[in-house]
Amino acid sequence: MNFSLRLNKSLKITRRWLAATIAIVMVMTSMTGIVNAAEDTVTGLDFTYDPSDYNSNTSSLETFVEDDKVNLAVFATGSGTRKEVTADATWKSSNTAFVKVEKGVLTGVGKGTATISATYKGFTISIKASSDYIYDSVSLMQNGVTAPTTLDIEIGQNLAFTLNGLKANKEPQNVTGDAVWTTSNAAIATVDEGVIKLLGVGAVTITSKLKGKSDAITLNVTSPYKSITIDSGTSGKLVEIDIGNDDKVLTASVNPKIGSILDVTKDAKWVSANEKVATVKQGVVSAVSAGKTTITVSHKGVSTTIDVVIRTPYQSIRLSPEKEYHLQLQDANLQVTADVLDNKNFSSPVTTLADWTSSNVVVATVSNGLVSPKSVGTTRITASYKGVSRSIEITVYPSITELSIETETIDGYTDISEDLPRVMATTFDGSKVDVSKIVKWSSADEKIATIKDGQWTAKTLGESVLTASLQNYKADVKLVVHMKPLKLIADVKELSIILGKETPFPSVTVINEDGEEENISSRVKWKASSDDIVLKETTMKGLDVTSITLTATYLTKSVTVRVRIEEEIVKLVVDPISLDLYPGKSKSVKVTGYYKSGKQVSLGSKMNWESGNPNIATVSSTSVKGIAVGTTKITGSYQGKTVTVPIVISPKLKSLVLSSKSVQLSPGGSYSAKLQANFTTGNPADVTDNAVWTSSKASVATVVNGKIVAVSKGSASIKATYAGKSVTIRVSVK
Repeated sequence: MNFSLRLNKSLKITRRWLAATIAIVMVMTSMTGIVNAAEDTVTGLDFTYDPSDYNSNTSSLETFVEDDKVNLAVFATGSGTRKEVTADATWKSSNTAFVKVEKGVLTGVGKGTATISATYKGFTISIKASSDYIYDSVSLMQNGVTAPTTLDIEIGQNLAFTLNGLKANKEPQNVTGDAVWTTSNAAIATVDEGVIKLLGVGAVTITSKLKGKSDAITLNVTSPYKSITIDSGTSGKLVEIDIGNDDKVLTASVNPKIGSILDVTKDAKWVSANEKVATVKQGVVSAVSAGKTTITVSHKGVSTTIDVVIRTPYQSIRLSPEKEYHLQLQDANLQVTADVLDNKNFSSPVTTLADWTSSNVVVATVSNGLVSPKSVGTTRITASYKGVSRSIEITVYPSITELSIETETIDGYTDISEDLPRVMATTFDGSKVDVSKIVKWSSADEKIATIKDGQWTAKTLGESVLTASLQNYKADVKLVVHMKPLKLIADVKELSIILGKETPFPSVTVINEDGEEENISSRVKWKASSDDIVLKETTMKGLDVTSITLTATYLTKSVTVRVRIEEEIVKLVVDPISLDLYPGKSKSVKVTGYYKSGKQVSLGSKMNWESGNPNIATVSSTSVKGIAVGTTKITGSYQGKTVTVPIVISPKLKSLVLSSKSVQLSPGGSYSAKLQANFTTGNPADVTDNAVWTSSKASVATVVNGKIVAVSKGSASIKATYAGKSVTIRVSVK
């Protein structure tokens, strides 16, 4: 921007600042009156603005595109008061393509005029505003003349532009430093205040913009070279380097469009596609790790690549000790050695040549393979040598004051092997630490059991004491070698337990290979299929209403029990309350349980039923079956509550026989009928007194317990009913 324009803008800003200061003083002076009259009646509106923003020749406020904004304030007058309502008024521009307004702030958008209005409490006031560009246009200049729209140029040439601002009837102004310069492709060319830096081949557009006006030029950038080549000193397009060998030196040469070949090794840009495999600097390739990468060289628009393979001269590295190692804090330093096997299958020691590191130097340090324990914890010791590496884990334990074993007794059988139990140590501060991996084990009787590689092996029937030792502390566990188990049997297959209440585990029996049975309930280990139950030493407690599977394990055998965790049953109701059956016939029993919450559940098939005399009646699930004539009862239990159902097994009636089929009587006469019941059991019985006797016409004859009494002349039928069957006698009274 030229000096005169900047001076005018500076004066304009100063005037605005003074006007704002005066306005603030006026507002503060009349603040009390304004506050008190805030709700007075409005009689009119007027504008306030910086006089420097108003052009009296055009009778309008002046704004410029992408330049400073114009501030327009509106005041409401009435009852002798004046109140600024700029923020509360409704603002509008008649043409937002030229001038926009927001809460009194005017912004120039394009060249033209618009009417700005403010409305407040039914009153509207307007003012004309104009917008224009500071310059009619801007123009890119090169060496004092207007730059072309396109330009062909080679990388390496210097190129710079300036920007002129053009206004009618005024001298062009150099606005290079005020403009915004951009490039369409920074990989081809960059620009900084008109100075161009050419980087790659292709077309790129350079644009300069100022206050809404812009100008651009398209550059067609080419390379001054036909090609670039890499010389590796060997034939082919592959560079091979062994880790540990000297760096490989590459050279780069370009073939100019005009002239002889040039060495550009130091001036060219070198890039490795994978710096974890190999790095490159001014053509010098350094191996990092085994693998393959690509080296690219580029210079002034030309580039080429070459493949690089990094190999290790060794197949592998071996450490001794090979696996994890455990130390105590007071132990002497541990020497770890390293050997490598080369590609020709020859091994050699590299303990002092390898690069040794500790992943946690707080726990242990390492130098030339010598590991020094420093504090309690775990670290990884790694040895690396020419592309091969291997690690071992080192755990450092604290000093201890006591040893303990997680179990007192181990059960086994001949020829079985299992892991030794976990050993815990008490430290100086009373905390517990697992030292299973560093204790030394021994067996008191190796004829009974031996110890090797962290496992005990049972040899023959009997007992032996296994001892764990560490830092002069010892702990014992008894190993009992039993007969080989064939099968485990739980006393129940299904079990219902009450939610939240502790229930003993089912009883478990083992059948050994010699056929003997033994109760091993105290020696089995229980495991649940869900976390909805808590397993204690001898009892269990359900945590949620669900069904789970419990598994009891003893040595190599196991048995499962289905467990239902339920709410507490407070009442059992059985239907029917008694049963009458014939031999060989069955009837169902229904049991309804009532939970503490009031809900009901059908329990017939879940009940644990027992018959008082299985020779008379048996019960299975919900079905009761008569076996022989007699009486007994069945008893069902669930959650410790019981119900009892009396059972009567009666012989099945085959037929009824009366002593006579018909009788003749005179009025006042009588006849005693006898009723015989014939059963499927083959034992007839007199059931006269047990039958139900009825007369079809009591005015002719009556009957009581088989005794028929004639009343008057006529005829009647006397019926005897017993066990669902009926027979009749025809009675004639004459």
